Amino acid sequence: MTNREIQETIKTVLGLKKNMVGIKAWKELPRRVKKYEGKAFPGFCSQIGEVLKTGETFCTDEENQLCTGGVIATGVTPPVSAEESPRILQMHIEMMNDYPDIERAERYRENMEKLIPVPQEKNAFVQLGLFIDLQEPDLAILFCSPGSADIITRTYAYVMGEPVIGFAGNGGCQFAIQYPYATKKPSFTYSDITWRKFVGLSDDELTITFPYPCLTRFIESLPAVAERYRSYGKGME
Repeated sequence: MTNREIQETIKTVLGLKKNMVGIKAWKELPRRVKKYEGKAFPGFCSQIGEVLKTGETFCTDEENQLCTGGVIATGVTPPVSAEESPRILQMHIEMMNDYPDIERAERYRENMEKLIPVPQEKNAFVQLGLFIDLQEPDLAILFCSPGSADIITRTYAYVMGEPVIGFAGNGGCQFAIQYPYATKKPSFTYSDITWRKFVGLSDDELTITFPYPCLTRFIESLPAVAERYRSYGKGME
């Protein structure tokens, strides 16, 4: 299936309101893909929001981000060092009131490090664009209702024989990009306040990310699984 056929299958079966977004990491700036201009506020989440609004495709790196969560998630920038961590966490506390104090912020950071691996490969740029416009992206991101998420993750489990990991808390890029990029496994998440606001999610939408290779392995089974899902329980009343 082509990317357009994959997206049309998913949008038709699940009734998605938004197009899918693709992410692809590069070792060097690819030809014919423009470099993002300026510094995005806060970062990847607002750039994904731009992609959804405009349909543009571009490459980005650390100089284009205020928040570096997305470029850390894709191996472009190393994680914040232990020495720098308190300063960054204090900034988040002052800007977002994410935690009541630095001690709990550090505890959260330590727990996140246990849950979500750091990408091992080093990249230089990340291309963001509509899924249909990226050839073999690393990640495919879709935004859907909990009911639609249940159907597509059930399809993944049906074909792959594996569950899908979900996350909630603070860390949209870590949940929706870093985990699937580093592990090559899908994830779903309510994300966090920043991701939801700047991506432009409605209250009934959550984020699911599939590494492209696994998406292509199970997506042809989606219509049949969805049909069985929606007819479940008929005649049992």
